[in-house]
Amino acid sequence: IARDILDSGRALNKMQAIIAAQGAQTTRYAVGKLAHEVCAESDGFVTAIDNYLLARVARLAGAPIDKGAGVDLFKKLGDPVSRGEPLYRVHAEFNASFNFARTLVNRNSGFTLGAREDIQVQYMEV
Repeated sequence: IARDILDSGRALNKMQAIIAAQGAQTTRYAVGKLAHEVCAESDGFVTAIDNYLLARVARLAGAPIDKGAGVDLFKKLGDPVSRGEPLYRVHAEFNASFNFARTLVNRNSGFTLGAREDIQVQYMEV
């Protein structure tokens, strides 16, 4: 049922209606001056992404209080990657926040890489 709601466009239409009702964000914020790219440690495919960990990284970087802090994702589930290729970039405005976020991603990137057949197809965009 959830896949049908996404594929049909009903979810997008509902989200756009909610945004219109609340008032769309018109202010553009510059990204934080500190940036750290998290790169693939091996060749393969993105077989899993730990969204909870990435949300934690964004919060450690200063989001949502610091409007320029957060995470820019470059790869999604099922994407092929080469060793050294950026998976995402962490942005922060303050050194302390930046160091907290960087320490976490150096321990765990939040991305699992593996073989194409390891990708859980029910979660992959087609």
